[in-house]
Amino acid sequence: MRTLTKAACTVAGIAALCGSAPAFALTASTDGSKAYTSNSNLTANVEDTKADSRSAKGEYYRKAEPGVTKNLWNKSGSGTTVSSTGSTVVYQIRACRQEQAAPDTCSKWVA
Repeated sequence: MRTLTKAACTVAGIAALCGSAPAFALTASTDGSKAYTSNSNLTANVEDTKADSRSAKGEYYRKAEPGVTKNLWNKSGSGTTVSSTGSTVVYQIRACRQEQAAPDTCSKWVA
């Protein structure tokens, strides 16, 4: 009976591990800005990493609206983070830094 119980527990353990795919956080950075996901990729975060009087921004896509670029601005200053939580996962993200009289500087998209 013991062998049967051990075998059943092993099979149940493997099924539990294989049944759910792990969610890996996404992280992108550029000079002055870091954008990343948390909370199983349901939350987008933007951190201002440089005291340069420029805002940090994260651009991202959620599964619910795959063709719509979401923007999350952090205008709170260096060392601060702003977040946005949704009901569907973020599947692509990039970090941007506001430029004066020029297009924003952005990292590559991370998926």
